[in-house]
Amino acid sequence: MSKKILIMAGGTGGHIFPALSIAKELSKRGAIVEWLGGRNSMESDLVPRYKIKFNGVFSSGIRGKKLITIIRALFLLSFGFIQTVIVFIKYRPNAVIGMGGYVTGIGGLIAKIFFVPLFIHEQNTIPGSTNKLLSKISTLNFQAFENSFSEEVNAITTGNPILFEPNSKKAVSEVKNLLVLGGSLGAKKINEVIPHIKTPINIWHQTGKSHFDEVKALYSKSDHRQVKLDPFISNMSEAYAWADLVVCRAGAMTVSELIATKTIAILIPFPYAIDNHQTVNAQYLTKKEAGIIIDEQNLTPEALDEQMSQLDSERLKEMSFNLGSLKVLHPERLIADYLLN
Repeated sequence: MSKKILIMAGGTGGHIFPALSIAKELSKRGAIVEWLGGRNSMESDLVPRYKIKFNGVFSSGIRGKKLITIIRALFLLSFGFIQTVIVFIKYRPNAVIGMGGYVTGIGGLIAKIFFVPLFIHEQNTIPGSTNKLLSKISTLNFQAFENSFSEEVNAITTGNPILFEPNSKKAVSEVKNLLVLGGSLGAKKINEVIPHIKTPINIWHQTGKSHFDEVKALYSKSDHRQVKLDPFISNMSEAYAWADLVVCRAGAMTVSELIATKTIAILIPFPYAIDNHQTVNAQYLTKKEAGIIIDEQNLTPEALDEQMSQLDSERLKEMSFNLGSLKVLHPERLIADYLLN
């Protein structure tokens, strides 16, 4: 009889995309997969496209909110609790995996009440509040990066599952191709600075939909030889294979993709990320000499040109080797093994 696995994830792409990779692997092995997520959310639109049954419930954040917002959130969470209980009664999962987000908190508690094995996966170097709490009552915990959880949690380091198959890549001897990623929504400061760098280089720039025209206008005033602009890049495997160097934010999934594809990056952490986790994500690479970090306040065309001028053949080879040492092969398979066995 096929095992039934309930995936709980929502709120951001950082929770959703690795969960989709796990769902894809589970389905491939014959498991029956359903999803628990927030109503009218990113996941409610995205998950059904992958032919996964989606169960939408009310959820809301509490952290850092005003009193009236907290009262409203508690009401929604109470209603969401009842909805989630109904999902568990109807679906009767054999195991549950939570990827973070508020819906995971509710589902995790109900899993324990119903004596359903609860697994947690943390994508960031700093665990979110929900995963921190659930890690104390879960059956088993996974972490994308070493030492994310404290030692007493005894988490298994799996890396972050990614949706695309990374191409095999060798160390480059010089930087000819620069890939610029600001996330699907773009990164304003990165978009403003890159067109003004002086280093002669081919550029493939993901601008974000709302910034495309503005960035295009900036490049029209520059003398870069080859520039390709896209609001959004759908084929990330191709983009990373093309790139000798990436300039990007330091979200957990971006860092994981850099490791999986052995792509060297100059990381510009988003300065307003909760718990400053993007800086810590970037430091996971820089401490191992596998990446370069520039704080956004120090980001200038001159600073980027200076960093690129220091990337000689020897350093590129060393950084590529260090990235390879961090790689975990097929995280989604490893996680699926535990869920199904």
